[in-house]
Amino acid sequence: MKHLPDACQTLGKWSSVFIPTLIYCIGNQDEVWAIKDNSLSATLQLIWDAIYKGVPYAVTTDGPVIAVVNILQALQRLSEWHNSISTTALIVFATVLRSQPDLKTDKDRQQFSVCLLIKSAFLYGTIKEDGSKHTEPFQSDLIVQVLAQHHCAISGVLTVVPGFTTLGHMKGALALATSAAGISTISLYS
Repeated sequence: MKHLPDACQTLGKWSSVFIPTLIYCIGNQDEVWAIKDNSLSATLQLIWDAIYKGVPYAVTTDGPVIAVVNILQALQRLSEWHNSISTTALIVFATVLRSQPDLKTDKDRQQFSVCLLIKSAFLYGTIKEDGSKHTEPFQSDLIVQVLAQHHCAISGVLTVVPGFTTLGHMKGALALATSAAGISTISLYS
């Protein structure tokens, strides 16, 4: 933190607003795993300008903001974000399995898990057992609760970052939640 510009240290917004806004912005991108430095620099500059209005600073790929973000906080916080999504998916799926009164054995839970993978049924709020089309995509308890974890991670976020055009879409966060839910469905009882 000592290498950051003074505004980061005196206004107290770095950890409480800047980093959650970074997670929010990354969660709105198509790619949440491998973020290129130039893309990260541009995103950080937009966030800097929105949060630290009137504090001129140019984020560069070799400057202190991106160095601190890359090494100390953002990578750690992004990793924690990824991990919390995965852990939440496993816990929620285990809870779903325990809440089903007709699933008494591991074999029952395994068969149920396999059925949820057919046509990606685990993603839907309403699963049709008669073979007709499932409804309410991305509204299953599993996905909704995993996305709730994402919302916890972005608490304190600045939801309007001028120049950032994909805010509010949560494409990356939804992809991460979907992957975590699918993997938890596959791995828990396969």
